[in-house]
This record gives sequence, C-alpha cells and structure tokens, in this order.
Amino acid sequence: MKLTLVLLVTYLVVCNGLPFADQLAANNVDNSHKWVVLCAGSNGWENYADQALVYRAYHLFRSYGIPESNIIVMHYDDIAHHSKNPNPGVVINEIGGKNLYHNIPKDYVGTEVNPTNFLGAISGDPELVKRGKKVVKSGPNDNVFVYFGDHGSPGNIKFI
Repeated sequence: MKLTLVLLVTYLVVCNGLPFADQLAANNVDNSHKWVVLCAGSNGWENYADQALVYRAYHLFRSYGIPESNIIVMHYDDIAHHSKNPNPGVVINEIGGKNLYHNIPKDYVGTEVNPTNFLGAISGDPELVKRGKKVVKSGPNDNVFVYFGDHGSPGNIKFI
C-alpha cells in the first residue's frame, strides 16, 4: 500500500509538478526546510528529454535559492557525452537553448538510478547515508518536491 501511494504521488508530480515550483520557492515564513528530488529514470540517447528536463529543473530550483545540499539528482548521465551528441558535454531542452549540463550534481548516476535507491532517497534511508549518498532529511514542517521523469502508464512507473 505504501509503495502504491508513493508511486501515485510520484505519477501526479510528473504530470503536474513543475508549475508548483514557484510555491516551493516562496519565502520561508514557517521555519521549514525545502527538499527537492529530481529523477530521470531512463537512459540512452532516445530518452534525452528525461534527463534534460531534470537538468533544467535543477537550475530552476537553484535559482530559487534552494541549496544544493537539499536537492538530490538521479540521472544516468549518459547523454552529454553520448556518441550521437553533436555537441559533446552540452545538453539543452529547447532549440538554441543554453547548456543545462554544467554544474549538475552526480548524486546517483548509472546503475545507482533504480527503484530501491529512489525510494531510499525520498524516505531518508540511513543505509544510503552510510554509503555517502544524499537522502531527504525532512522534518514535520518541511516541504518535499519530487519530480520523476520516465516511462509509465496509469498505476505503473518504470525505470529503464
């Protein structure tokens, strides 16, 4: 049941999340902390957009003043230097757009991008902390924003 709820919430965030970024970035009047988890669950050149959107969201949240320590980025990190990339080291999400790949953290990359680590990161798994990984360390008054970009269908989220 808990996993189903987490997946449902994640699905809703994927569909509706970024328009609420302004609310998450609003002035902190209740002494809460803000946490952001950005996950691109797919890899490969054909899934370029999933990672590009995560990179765009990272820069958006940083521009709102959310510290890097409170943003967790999960991405396969395989498109910036992919053999099909005409501009190695550059990732954009619109024609003529700026490079979004610069300064992107590598909190979870490659095979670390998986359901176990995703659920552990959003639930504050102490085992991940022991391995030097970032996790959400939220309290009762904190705001947590989760964005998951990948493939799925109603009731199903998939990591590729």
